[in-house]
Amino acid sequence: MRTKLFLSLFLLAWLGACDAERPFQPVTDVHEAVEAKHVGINLGVPAETQADVIRFSDMEVVDGTRAGLLREDEEIRTRVHTAELSHGDVITLWWVIFNHPEACADGACGEADLFDGPNGPTGVEPSCLYADGSIVGGNGRARFHDRLPVEESRDSCIDFFVEAVEGLEGQDHGLTNPGGAEVHLVIRSHGPVIPGMLPDQRSSFAGGCQEFLGAGVDELEPGQCSDQQFAVFAAPDG
Repeated sequence: MRTKLFLSLFLLAWLGACDAERPFQPVTDVHEAVEAKHVGINLGVPAETQADVIRFSDMEVVDGTRAGLLREDEEIRTRVHTAELSHGDVITLWWVIFNHPEACADGACGEADLFDGPNGPTGVEPSCLYADGSIVGGNGRARFHDRLPVEESRDSCIDFFVEAVEGLEGQDHGLTNPGGAEVHLVIRSHGPVIPGMLPDQRSSFAGGCQEFLGAGVDELEPGQCSDQQFAVFAAPDG
């Protein structure tokens, strides 16, 4: 299979194409539908916040799924159960964090707030870090969990794009504001297992990716990568 590194195409698709106005910020009606819900009884123990898992392809909720976020003083934790993925594909989960969402452009955190440019991300302190990896089972389901401590360094999609795309500028700040950050989770497919490359596929942003496709593309061939689903956790009120 002839492959090319479609960085420019992927950057545009991943950061705003495929009929998704903002890959990390659903359109208004969907955002209202996926508004995070606080659960649990306040007994001095932090309550987990839940949000819907959304498909990039049509911005609809994936049935039978759940995503949870727990905020603590020095870390955040997540657990995600998702479905409707291609059996046998290698999947990774990514933290996309806007540490100071009040500084996001236009009052909504999205692609413009991940990289330096005319509209930001002055003061946003964005981050895009690896969380977990898995292989999709025969029922199309996958599970993820992770804890991200403050300022921990990991494989970063921001660092990857800054290095790969000429003229692009930015910095991954890690998690600096666990109690007030807007947190997005992105579920990314690295396609079918490539012999000898499974560890890289399930643990890095570009692992096994010879061709970057727009968000929401399924039925991937070996060497193709595409973002599949996401969840949004708004900053807590107050």
